[in-house]
Amino acid sequence: MEFTGTLILAPLAGITDTTFRLLCREHGADVTITEMVSAKGLLMQPGRTHRYLRFGEGERPIGAQLFGAVPEEMAEAAAAIGRLGFDFVDINMGCPVRKVTAGGAGAALLSNPRLAGRIAQAAVSSAGIPVTAKIRSGFGTEPDSYLAVAREVFGAGAAAVTLHPRTRGQMFSGRADWGQIARLKREFPGRVVIGNGDVTGPEDARRMLSETGCDAVMVGRAALGNPWIFSAIRQGVAAGGGAPATAGNGPARIARRALILRHGEEMHRRCGEAGIREMRKHLAWYSRGIPGASAFRGDLVRVTTLDEFRLAVERFF
Repeated sequence: MEFTGTLILAPLAGITDTTFRLLCREHGADVTITEMVSAKGLLMQPGRTHRYLRFGEGERPIGAQLFGAVPEEMAEAAAAIGRLGFDFVDINMGCPVRKVTAGGAGAALLSNPRLAGRIAQAAVSSAGIPVTAKIRSGFGTEPDSYLAVAREVFGAGAAAVTLHPRTRGQMFSGRADWGQIARLKREFPGRVVIGNGDVTGPEDARRMLSETGCDAVMVGRAALGNPWIFSAIRQGVAAGGGAPATAGNGPARIARRALILRHGEEMHRRCGEAGIREMRKHLAWYSRGIPGASAFRGDLVRVTTLDEFRLAVERFF
C-alpha cells in the first residue's frame, strides 16, 4: 500500500459512507477510509456493524477504521477487516468524543502510549494487510504525547501515522499546529507521515506539504458538500503558487446539480427514504455560500421522499 503523494479522504462519522466515498474517489481522492467502527461491535454484532463496512471496487484503495482499547479485540477485528477485502486497517487514536474516550479508546490512547503500541502490534500481527493509525497532539495534559505514541505505533510495524495537530480538548477549534506535523516527520524521516487539519483548498494543501514535509494530505470537513475539492487540490498543487483563487469552488451549476442528484438517488437506492433523510445534511453542505441557502436549509425538514428531494434540488441548484 503506497501512501506517499496521496490525497486521502478522512474518516468522518456519519458521513463517509460508500456513496460519499465513491464521489470523492471519482473527483480526485486517491484513498478513502470508512467511518470508524467499534472493534468490540464488529466481533459481537457483526451483522449490525457490517453496514458501515460496505464498499465497492471503485473505491479502492480503501481502508476500514477501527477503534478499541483491548489489544486482543483489535487483533480479531483487524483480521476480520482483512477477510472482508479491505486494503488496509486504520486505528483511531484521536476521536475526542466522550463515548469513545470513556472506554479508553480514541484520543484516550494518547495518554497511554504503551497501550497504543500494544494495540497497533496486535492489529499488525493479525490483519494480513497494512495497518495505519490516526492520532492527535495529545489528550490535553500530556505535552507532545503524539511523539511517544507515534514511536510506539511505528515500532509496532504501522505503515503510516496521520497527525491531526489539535489536542482532544481543542476538538476542532483554534488553528491546527502544522509545526507538530513537521516535527513528527523530522523525528521519523524514513516513515510515512500524513498531515491533517485546516486544509480547506489547494493553497492550504500546497503549504502543508511544503512547510511540514509530510508525505500525504488528508482532507476532512472541507470535503463536506465539496467532493470535488480533491481534484481542485491536485490541480492547485501542480500549479504551485499560481493556482487560481477560485480553485475548490466546485463545478458549474449544471454539473453540481447532476452530482447532487446522483448522490441522493444512490442514497435512496441503498437506504430508501432513510437515505433521503440522511441527504438533508448533505444538501445543507452543498448549498453553503449560495444565495438563499438559509431559507433552503429551513425547508429541508419537509424533504422525505425521492421526488421531494429531486424537486428541491432542481429548484435550488
